Amino acid sequence: MQPGSTSCGADGRGWLCWTCDRGEAQGGDKGEGCSILKIRLGILVSLLLLITFPYEGHSKAGPDEVITRLKSTYSDVKDLTADFTQKSIIIGFGEKVYKGRMYLKKPKMVRWDYSNPAKQNIFIKDEKVILYMPEEKQAIVQNLTNHPDAEPAMGLLSNIETWEEQFTITGGDVIGNVINLTLLPKSMLLFDKALVEVDKETFYISKLTLFEKSGNMVSFNFSGIKTNSSLRDKLFDFRIPKGVEVLEY
Repeated sequence: MQPGSTSCGADGRGWLCWTCDRGEAQGGDKGEGCSILKIRLGILVSLLLLITFPYEGHSKAGPDEVITRLKSTYSDVKDLTADFTQKSIIIGFGEKVYKGRMYLKKPKMVRWDYSNPAKQNIFIKDEKVILYMPEEKQAIVQNLTNHPDAEPAMGLLSNIETWEEQFTITGGDVIGNVINLTLLPKSMLLFDKALVEVDKETFYISKLTLFEKSGNMVSFNFSGIKTNSSLRDKLFDFRIPKGVEVLEY
């Protein structure tokens, strides 16, 4: 992936470029094409906490009612595990599909384990983001606090109360077995909008789709969701294997 490619936005920093395919990391520095993930990952991770909140099914649910229920159960959720399928549509590159498992633990610990088509791991802990690519024997490390545009989203991870401050929330319409919500960020950056699909029976998030102004899009389908499994902090630690090159930005 060449620097400045439209697949990552005009300046090479599109938030959708937060995971890399083997062999795409080319340019002046080894792994240059992959380092973008460290800037925008907080946005994605924070919104994923939506899936932790069960809700007793209704045939209709307005956005205010949905948010009220989310707030009422938020404090009870300490950690979360789920399988995911990610579909990314990048202009000029078509659609790519990834699969794996993700882990969240309050207040700000996250781990993504990609298993298909290539093994990759993403860790967020102690204000650092790490992308580990075992096949390339490379790890990319960046300090999350260097990117204030990600901080509001990281705030969502620890406090659902900020949602109505950060987003204009509309929807609540039921189509089939799904309740639909639209989240429009009130800040300048982040992303253009997010579409959230909620299973009306269990009120778990079944799908999350994020849109960039450039036209790029990524969606996540979730299954096998488990909460409060007493995940240990060490699950979110990255220990550098022997022979792995570490790049810090």
